[in-house]
Amino acid sequence: MIRDSSKKTSSNSQGSENEALAVGLPLSPASEAFAEILLCEIALKNRDRFTIVWNILSAHYNSRLTYRPSRGGEDADKEHQSEAIKLTPGIEKCVTGILRLCVWTSNRNMIANQVLPTLNILHPPLGALIWSPLELNLDKHLAEGLWKICRNVDGLTQVDTEGWGGILGLAEWCATRGGLRSDQLGSLADDDPSLQAFRSLHLILHAVELKDSLQVYRWPHIVRSVRCLVEAGERGHCPKLSIAGLDLLQVLHTRTESLATNDGGSQHLLNCWVPILEAISEPAEKSKNGSVRQQAISLLTDTLLDRHGSRVPVDSGLCSIMNTISIPLAGKRITDLLRIPYDDVQNDLEETMIELELCISLLFKPFLHHLKALVSVKEEFVGIWISMLGIMTQLLGEEAPARNEEDNAAVREGVVTREKLFLTTKELGSEHLRNAVMVLAAMGVLIDDVDDSKSDEQLEFSSVTWSALRSIGYCKPFLEDWKSNCSESSV
Repeated sequence: MIRDSSKKTSSNSQGSENEALAVGLPLSPASEAFAEILLCEIALKNRDRFTIVWNILSAHYNSRLTYRPSRGGEDADKEHQSEAIKLTPGIEKCVTGILRLCVWTSNRNMIANQVLPTLNILHPPLGALIWSPLELNLDKHLAEGLWKICRNVDGLTQVDTEGWGGILGLAEWCATRGGLRSDQLGSLADDDPSLQAFRSLHLILHAVELKDSLQVYRWPHIVRSVRCLVEAGERGHCPKLSIAGLDLLQVLHTRTESLATNDGGSQHLLNCWVPILEAISEPAEKSKNGSVRQQAISLLTDTLLDRHGSRVPVDSGLCSIMNTISIPLAGKRITDLLRIPYDDVQNDLEETMIELELCISLLFKPFLHHLKALVSVKEEFVGIWISMLGIMTQLLGEEAPARNEEDNAAVREGVVTREKLFLTTKELGSEHLRNAVMVLAAMGVLIDDVDDSKSDEQLEFSSVTWSALRSIGYCKPFLEDWKSNCSESSV
């Protein structure tokens, strides 16, 4: 029996003497580490009897690394409090032994499914091992073991549900622990845990052999890991990692196409699709890097334009996605971008213009693409349209200012000024709004608010729309032209 030097012995001297007589004196840290190495070597040498040996090893590893909650309240004795295992040479070799056995058994079909779930005790919530980034830790050690397991693609084709749970759980932990800054700005160290997690997830999602091995209900687990990767890129000021994480989300979105083609699987598709959209929208809203935000907003727009949106329920699916994800995101980003300071440099203004254009596209393109389906659920449709008008009122609320000589000179020289940025954005937003109004008129949803021959619902919707458009200062000069075109379209 290996005495665990990472755990404190009881303060009762008489109890310590009795325990010492029962199990012997504790081993030195070096002897403890050597004993762990011997256990692993014995298991690897007894390959034909590994199942018998593993029953003993599994109990040993679980007894050393599994988290044990406290058995009492706050006033319980210290010896009954939850145990947190400190990193010692013996514990380090214990973790190494688990990783070596998982790597070795990953290409052995029957044994792998027994050993790989043990990876869950290497990290919370099952694992009790703790360490500080300021001290020696095993993050990079675990990440290297994860990569060695995942690169054996042929072996992973036979892994069952519990085995995948262990692998993906370790991948999520490694992604969480990464993102430490390196000496080079904009990059991470080659052995950063988040990079190893990305390599592993990238291989799992792109390997042709594993396409049918990873079950659909495991995709939300991968989505959580990718979200941790994007956050690691933010912590380490590495936009490449964040954008690479968005690419993995796009791969998962493409994988859901098989669910979109199945009849009767609309709710199942929605349950798998929404976490992906939420993961994409998070960096689009919170990332401090402009290129990451632009990539996320563009990707979110493209995913909403895909045919997945026509396969999910309209009221509880598509409308809910637009009301909770796309429209609030576009409105928040437009609001934040309109608050840019006057002294921003040229490059920041150009990036701001690009992002504003992407936000306007996110607001209108999915709406027009799915308009026929949205109109079928009247209450949700009216709510979505009013929310969009509210955002456009904020963007186009003021009338277009007259250009002065400095603005004309800036236009001739191709220089982006704050005034030119807002003017260009308002022109683009006004054009998108006009297109939406024309399409609604062509479908007979929007009519002239003085036409009494139409239904009450049409009149009410049209009255609210024209009233909102009249309050938008930038649109006032074009409003009569829009109404005349609407009348012609509805004829």
